[in-house]
Amino acid sequence: MSTEDKEFDGIKQADNEMPYWWKLFFVLAIFFAIGYSIYFFGFSKWRNADHFRTEVAEHEKKFPKKQFQKNQDGSNPLRGNAEAIAAGAKTFKNICATCHGAEAKGDQGIGPNLTDSEWIHGDYDDAIFTTIMEGIKQENTKLGKGAMPAHKDSIGEEGIYQIMAWIAEKNPSLKKVK
Repeated sequence: MSTEDKEFDGIKQADNEMPYWWKLFFVLAIFFAIGYSIYFFGFSKWRNADHFRTEVAEHEKKFPKKQFQKNQDGSNPLRGNAEAIAAGAKTFKNICATCHGAEAKGDQGIGPNLTDSEWIHGDYDDAIFTTIMEGIKQENTKLGKGAMPAHKDSIGEEGIYQIMAWIAEKNPSLKKVK
């Protein structure tokens, strides 16, 4: 393409170089970024790991974890508690209903029915608690139902016991102990 062909709609394209100061600024910005990174991550007193630990400690101080008292026999300590049942119903509808259905009847086709007398992974509180906490891996599924994710981090112990209290209210076949 020749120089005279570089015109379109009355606009001529010149083959000018970028100004020297522009190129110099670009090169200096690259050297500054490299130098600053070396200083910041190598020589400054601020460390990512230390900062993270400080932030976690401040968060835990502001929002301490509740120590939940479990029953020694593995039964649900919140069974029959009206507030826990209400909270469990809300949590179930927000998290568990996707697979088990809004009324826990298993009508979504993924999770089993939790209101009948047939329990796939145990029919007592401790077994159900462990199942919800640890989840069900795909290779451990039964009756053609899907896998279940672990909820120990997403719901927590108290939330799981609240859900179990709601399930026990709907299904009397869930036993307290083995």
